[in-house]
Amino acid sequence: MPVFLDGIAAQFYRGIGNEVQYIAPFSRMNFFIGANNAGKSIVLNLLASHLRTVADGDMPTKLIGPEEYRGQQSGKFFVALGMNLEQSFSKFVSEHEDKLTQRLRHSQRTAQEHIYTIFEKLGHLDHIWVAPFGRKHDWSPHPNVNSKDAESWDIEWQQVWTRITGSVNGNFSGHWYPQTIDRVLRSCVPTLPKIHLIPAKRTLGGKGENFDDLSGRGLIDHLATLQNPKWDKQGDREKFERINHFLREVTGKKNATLEVPSEREHLLVHMDNKVLPLESLGTGIHEVILIAAFCTIHDKSIMCIEEPEIHLHPLLQRKLVRYLQENTSSQYFIATHSSSFIDTPNSHIFHVTNDGEQTRIRAVLTDEARREILDDLGYQASDLLQTNAVIWVEGPSDRLYLNHWIKAKDPELEEGIHYTIMFYGGSLIRHLSASDEALEEFISLRKLNRNMAIVLDSDRSKPQDELKPHAQRIVDEMSKGSGVVWITKGREIENYLDGDTLQAVMKDVHPQLYKKAGKTGPFDHAFYFYRKDPDNPGRNKTHTTGDKVGAAALICDQSADFAPLDLNERIEEIVAMVHSANNL
Repeated sequence: MPVFLDGIAAQFYRGIGNEVQYIAPFSRMNFFIGANNAGKSIVLNLLASHLRTVADGDMPTKLIGPEEYRGQQSGKFFVALGMNLEQSFSKFVSEHEDKLTQRLRHSQRTAQEHIYTIFEKLGHLDHIWVAPFGRKHDWSPHPNVNSKDAESWDIEWQQVWTRITGSVNGNFSGHWYPQTIDRVLRSCVPTLPKIHLIPAKRTLGGKGENFDDLSGRGLIDHLATLQNPKWDKQGDREKFERINHFLREVTGKKNATLEVPSEREHLLVHMDNKVLPLESLGTGIHEVILIAAFCTIHDKSIMCIEEPEIHLHPLLQRKLVRYLQENTSSQYFIATHSSSFIDTPNSHIFHVTNDGEQTRIRAVLTDEARREILDDLGYQASDLLQTNAVIWVEGPSDRLYLNHWIKAKDPELEEGIHYTIMFYGGSLIRHLSASDEALEEFISLRKLNRNMAIVLDSDRSKPQDELKPHAQRIVDEMSKGSGVVWITKGREIENYLDGDTLQAVMKDVHPQLYKKAGKTGPFDHAFYFYRKDPDNPGRNKTHTTGDKVGAAALICDQSADFAPLDLNERIEEIVAMVHSANNL
């Protein structure tokens, strides 16, 4: 799954003013959601207009017209590229691996450990941020670091410099510090593919037009070359077949076929023994095929898409995203008003707001932040439950596991089409009493959709522990109807995983922190592990805030194991509910 760009920072660009916006972390699929005029398209315009220049090591071009920030406080346009700190460190180590493993003189640490300290000092918000300055391919860190501060770091600068450059002697300000930092920063510059912007206004143009933008002009002629490629470009035909496959998916017709006729006046659809122009199938089908075609043609790129939901029913929106995820290898940046994208698997959501002074863009990392987006867009709960079955889970890692297990039982079931997974926020619900009004409102959601399941951690530390009052109340109320209530047999959802496998994954996710495994019994915190205690050298301490989502993503790349506890029984119960809700 390609992620070419981890993050970007900007200042004094369009609606972004004096407060630098650090926009990260990016995943393969990134959605920028906010109210009208909040500035959702700012990042898309920034990427399409300036990312290539900056990534090539050149200073960004001077802004003119609507790209200029016109607030009370003006300043120089600034843009920096972000790379995940852990990944950038691993990349640097792989480039200098044979030089960094031995312990340095007069130090208990290896050169690699000294380098990691440099990365930690340069890091901001878990990323290394680099911006071009001066000559081409000269880079500076952001926030900036001066040599005076760096000289006080616990770094054997000369020895580290010698290891990575092969040079000797020199001095701190002229050689050790600047050349070491230069090597580090150069390794943090991402290698980027082509960048394309699909505008909000899209229409299928006629023949003879240039295919020089993604508005729809020239698309018919280009599709004709994919349908009947030259002898040395037969691979292009496979792209045309992918678009045909998507047409069948959105129309529900297994024999639907797209054709570019010889006169190239229309795109024709063969379906149900009829031949129709594509536009006759409705604006929604027409629109979604255009977007899918653009993204298929420009595969392995950075694709920026403005408001793909225009004219699209939520089901078509989800089918489009699923097609892009499964049939292309691009990284996507999408500006939207639609709540249908907010729960897209393996995606990152960014909330875009404007307080009248400037635009702010922040990653949505908590359930409360997701609710703020929905409030901002004016959605109600009933607007969100648009599939036939709803599964409530605590958070993003639970969702990854549920999708993984459901898919292993029935590969035909699709989230967003056959069922929806919603977050209730376990840390929030744990603090409710059995009679709390908010708990009453949560239970009343059953009225919106009777085909409903809820997965709750038991939070038991031993088998005989009683359930918390809120959990027992949910069990009692939900059991009165047709809903499914799944209380984990162990302590948490992670206790359904093989302990050794989970700990191995936690080590992969936290290679610098992880020292040894924690306990992984049915009633232990299975994702806890031991790390060095920075306050007590030579001793370890329990690390309780591991990356659950990162670990879940790696585990879900492996085959599902239904042996632990009552996992098999519970997943079969969930799958049966989804089948029943969809008449399958």
